[in-house]
Amino acid sequence: MEPAVAELLVSRAEPISRLIGGLSTPTRLRILGLTISRSLTVKELVLLLRMTQPHICRQLQLLCELNLLVRASASAGGRADSYRANASLVLLVADLARISIDQESDS
Repeated sequence: MEPAVAELLVSRAEPISRLIGGLSTPTRLRILGLTISRSLTVKELVLLLRMTQPHICRQLQLLCELNLLVRASASAGGRADSYRANASLVLLVADLARISIDQESDS
């Protein structure tokens, strides 16, 4: 299996780096955490995270481009899109983070 992993890291280095970079800010991680169990609108995220709408929108766009976040159908009343974490991918990321943190604390 190691040669396959090595080949993946060599041949797909740029998209892997982009994905990891997309997870590199606390704001993006918080957005994923808040949307793992329910869809939220931009307005709700602005209120929860106490950040400006343009900043939140930029983060949402990047997370959607990386397929870590999906735009759900319009919320009740059809006035605003809502966003929800791509749970299967985010759970894998969380497991990887947990393993890394556990190994760090064991050292």
